[in-house]
Amino acid sequence: MSSEESTAIDVASWLTTLARSWWLILGLVVLGMVVGAVITLAQPKEYSATAAVYIGQTTDANGNAMAGLNSNSKAAVQLLSSQALLDQAAEKTGMGMTVGKLRRETSVETPSSTVKTTTSVVNIVVITVTDTKKLRATAAANSLADALLERLSAGTNEKIARLTAQLAVGKKAYAASVARSVSAQKALAAIANGSGSAAEKAVGAAPYAALVQAAATEQQALIVTNQKTELMLLTATQVEQPRILHKANVPDAPSGPKLSLNVVAGALVGLVVGVIAAFVRRRLAERRSAAS
Repeated sequence: MSSEESTAIDVASWLTTLARSWWLILGLVVLGMVVGAVITLAQPKEYSATAAVYIGQTTDANGNAMAGLNSNSKAAVQLLSSQALLDQAAEKTGMGMTVGKLRRETSVETPSSTVKTTTSVVNIVVITVTDTKKLRATAAANSLADALLERLSAGTNEKIARLTAQLAVGKKAYAASVARSVSAQKALAAIANGSGSAAEKAVGAAPYAALVQAAATEQQALIVTNQKTELMLLTATQVEQPRILHKANVPDAPSGPKLSLNVVAGALVGLVVGVIAAFVRRRLAERRSAAS
């Protein structure tokens, strides 16, 4: 007997075994579906609340992206799993939330973007908390987002404060320079309209003319410096500064357990057990035949 004939006989034998025990297999499939449904209905409903945080992007003095805490999504994920941050979030959440429960119920994702063939992680962290109480899930997700934002914002807030103060000093210096220039120009006008010879007017006007020229040079330098500071400040507030993209909202419907998923899983388990049981019945029948 060839191997192909042997295989064909085996397949036919298997199909015959399954056909003879179809009622057992079907019964176990139905039983698995019922068990899956019962387990689903017996479990408490779960609700998922999601918040998203833009962690920022560290830049250098020219506005170019560079490595830093606010550029590292993995660092943000590590912060969200740290004991200190979980303690802070659990305390703020209240409603019986504990650090252990918060750790178990929280999942963190870092979305990625694909450009052509290159995939890169974007500077966004998505925080999802799944809990049996919708209000607690929402409060916990927002507490984690707030705690992460607080940790990431310290350096950027300090930079923004310094740039704001630097810009204020630069604008004040520019205003003072303009005031000196205006005062010198008034003096020049007064000298020009006053009495005296041209030589005397030239001698009297020389210091004021030099002052106007120096003020113009100073103002030009201050304009460039202030514009650079304004650009750095804009980059810090719009690019570097972390912020919450969206707060978690109270979920309208439960996220689990999934009745359909558990019923299908129960049916598959019942099918596998039914097939195994069918071959066990066949083996037992063969043994009884051989014994008799």
